[in-house]
Amino acid sequence: MHALLEILDRDNLVALRKILAEKNIDFTKEVTIGAEYELDEPDEVALLFYLISNGTSMEAIKMLIDAGMDINYHDRDGVGAVDIAVKYKRLNIIKLCEENGINILNTRRKSGMTPLMLSASFGDIELFKFFLSKGANINKFDKNGMKAIDYATILGHKKVVELIESLNR
Repeated sequence: MHALLEILDRDNLVALRKILAEKNIDFTKEVTIGAEYELDEPDEVALLFYLISNGTSMEAIKMLIDAGMDINYHDRDGVGAVDIAVKYKRLNIIKLCEENGINILNTRRKSGMTPLMLSASFGDIELFKFFLSKGANINKFDKNGMKAIDYATILGHKKVVELIESLNR
């Protein structure tokens, strides 16, 4: 896995093609992050989530998906690629998910927090408008009884709050 990560960090697509041709990569193996900081318990994340958060190129991610990496992977809390892409402002990944048949408006999170709510919580107007253009429901509640406007309000994202209020008039 270490060799693969080095190749991806350098965005070396030629080397990536070569290593993928060997067909001995375990895409289910998690990537350890934080060990370099000598944390007591470094995090282990799915390769897909690592790539999204690390800014890996679309070409490399598409190559890995074609080689068998599951773009529809969800962790035990129901967090998937769309959720991670919202966190790291990767609209290109969200569109890739949609192209691969993933419903980008729904959630499998145990909390019921939708991608629209998540974009509101990060104050990301561009992603928020994108989800709205795809038909996201601004009045949907999560399992804690909160809506997108609640997240935007609590976290102080006034522009998102103003947008939602203008849509609800």
